[in-house]
Amino acid sequence: MKSQFFCRVRSVLLGTLGAQLISLGVMLLLVRLYSPEELGSFNVWLSFATIVAVLVTGRYELALFSGERNDDSKSIIKLVLLITVALSILATMVIVVASSFVEEIPPIVKSYSLVLAFVVFGMGANKALLSLLAFQQAFNKLGFARIALAGAIAVAQVLAGYFALGVSGLVYGQVIGVLLATLLAFFWFDRSWLKACFSESISSVKSVAYRYRDFPKFSLPADLINTIASQLPVILIASRFGAEPAGWFALTIKMMGAPITLLATSVLDVFKEQAARDYRIAGSCRSVFLRTFVILTLLAFPPFLLFWWMGEWAFTFVFGAEWIESGKYAILLIPMFYMRFIVSPLSYTIYIAQRQGWDLSWQLGLLVVTVACFLRAAGVIEALWWYSVSYAIMYVIYFAISYRCAKGVSS
Repeated sequence: MKSQFFCRVRSVLLGTLGAQLISLGVMLLLVRLYSPEELGSFNVWLSFATIVAVLVTGRYELALFSGERNDDSKSIIKLVLLITVALSILATMVIVVASSFVEEIPPIVKSYSLVLAFVVFGMGANKALLSLLAFQQAFNKLGFARIALAGAIAVAQVLAGYFALGVSGLVYGQVIGVLLATLLAFFWFDRSWLKACFSESISSVKSVAYRYRDFPKFSLPADLINTIASQLPVILIASRFGAEPAGWFALTIKMMGAPITLLATSVLDVFKEQAARDYRIAGSCRSVFLRTFVILTLLAFPPFLLFWWMGEWAFTFVFGAEWIESGKYAILLIPMFYMRFIVSPLSYTIYIAQRQGWDLSWQLGLLVVTVACFLRAAGVIEALWWYSVSYAIMYVIYFAISYRCAKGVSS
């Protein structure tokens, strides 16, 4: 089992590595094609899109790994695609209408509110397809799907920057890249399976919607709050301290998030499938939980320690003196990123054990902490210090909750 686990992690890791190399490589071009202000404004828009994208699936794709039944996948996918189309349009209409009455909505969001429907649909559908690939244990295809997504966005945004299209190039490049990658992902599924999926009856779709209603009831608000908490700093920094610090912060999050996405996401794609299987069979996934915890802890410590010594110099050397503040931000955020790297994949046991109510309570606490850090601080450095320390403490609590879920219903 251990050999199979590591083999699957390696398959996903190679694909995720390719995706991250593309993202890191293109960032070297973007910081020279776009100013910190332009990247800051774009990331405010992308933060809004990311938040809305959480809503459009209803989080029903998580039901694939619920640990109850494994013959509902076709109905679940059809349900997710149907509500993704409907909610993408509805959410965009709400933002468009609200833009006319709510002054607090950032100008960049108002200017590009109509294209939100397309990027939100693409992000929601792509998320569902990646979950399905993990459920089907198609880990090689999952890796290629991640490469396709990163590559499509990178090419579109670099071309737009080359032709000096400014913020609009970043926005439309994101939209085109996400939609193209999602379309490509459809071709990696067996056509007969997809045909059977779309042939599922409405009554079957309604049945799974009701059976797994706890996911939109608890997981949706919990994940929405979590996404708002993670995206809100860019928005608050831009509104309180300007677009330039928001651009520096966005680069920090992008670069520091790379190792987390590279390793932790690869482990998660395998961990959630094996943990769900262990939970169905034995009523507990404690063994794979602890083994994964040890792996992540050992993997994380050396690179984070090295970065603490060389982070500011590395940002200046790679991106230029204009981005030295990003390096300073990165060092401040090390405690938060270290704990996120370890705990985020393991927290999937909350979904497997269907303890979404616990997750919702924790996410509410995280949102309150995030807002307090950025609204009460006098400057951006002070805000980021409090943000990093508070986030790390919250992740310690999250680990305890996840471990209790991993031990099973008898714990």
